[in-house]
Amino acid sequence: MRFVITQIGEDSRQPQGVFTAAYALLGSGELASEEWKQLREVMIWFNKNLPTPHDSFDRKRAIFWFKSSAEECIKQMWEMVHLLRLHGYHVEVQKCRELGNVAWEDNFQVAAYPSVQDGKVMVS
Repeated sequence: MRFVITQIGEDSRQPQGVFTAAYALLGSGELASEEWKQLREVMIWFNKNLPTPHDSFDRKRAIFWFKSSAEECIKQMWEMVHLLRLHGYHVEVQKCRELGNVAWEDNFQVAAYPSVQDGKVMVS
């Protein structure tokens, strides 16, 4: 699963992931203090619990997808999505059964470069 906003990423030429929007919202001054705290806690949770690729990994074009088995990650994402939608972000959920150019993966996620072989399905 991939949670995206409608803005297109410059490097990937794909819809941007919600982490970009969440960091922008945290810094915008638009959140009530309780909302800011809630979103910040979600971001801290991801920083502590979601592995990141090694420093030499080329992140510019990579698209990150959660595995369906990453239940706690997906639960945390829905909290983030709720706050983003409350503040005017249009968030969509993409699913993909098969990725063509997998470049990295761990127990929770897969990073792949965009490919015409990707079998994406939009579900909102």
